[in-house]
Amino acid sequence: MFRIVLVEPHYGGNIGSVARLMQNFGFRDLVLVSPLANPLGDEAMRWSVHAKHVLESARVVKTLEEAIKDCAVVAATTAKPGPKMVRRTPLTPREFAEKYAEYWSSDECVALVFGREPSGLTNEELELADIAVTIPTSKDYPAMNLSHSVAVILYELAMKKRELRNQPHQSYDPPRKESYDLAERIFQRFIDVIGRQNPHETMKAFKAILRRGAKTDKELRAVIGVLSEIEKRWLGR
Repeated sequence: MFRIVLVEPHYGGNIGSVARLMQNFGFRDLVLVSPLANPLGDEAMRWSVHAKHVLESARVVKTLEEAIKDCAVVAATTAKPGPKMVRRTPLTPREFAEKYAEYWSSDECVALVFGREPSGLTNEELELADIAVTIPTSKDYPAMNLSHSVAVILYELAMKKRELRNQPHQSYDPPRKESYDLAERIFQRFIDVIGRQNPHETMKAFKAILRRGAKTDKELRAVIGVLSEIEKRWLGR
């Protein structure tokens, strides 16, 4: 499943438009982080048209951490990745859909995080993400309207979903959050024993590698098996 997360949206019209887009493309899970506009106000309701139920069922939380805490993968959308995002080469919406669309048929959650209309996401918020998604736009004016950005990405996911439906005999097993968490706990113990000078950066790089490289939960579990065996032989655990 996919979750749409809007961080501090300023305008009810954008919130309502996003709800309408979610209904257009078959998305249901909307989370709003400290919205500055009322998601149940007249403007939001008017722009949602026939998707008022999406607004009515949306969750409102105080922090981004709360919005994404149960998600296997967190994708931050950004017009221009900052220095801290360089090591995670941004994906285009189509590349993102190709990589993660199999979560459509999973109970695991992928969060798509969109920032504030005036300023986007902060560096601290970008650091909470596993991957970055950037829409290729003109260098002269790269920033898009919030709802337009949502439309582009949801369209690509919907098209990929249609393609997957035409492959009825293929089963999907995308990596699960519990598998990611287990691999990261083992790797963190390696980092602690080695005493890396930049443990946070090392762990972020490892997380990015896992989420870009693991296609199925079976593949990820194979990696965990190797890491567990190394830990057992090296650390005696």
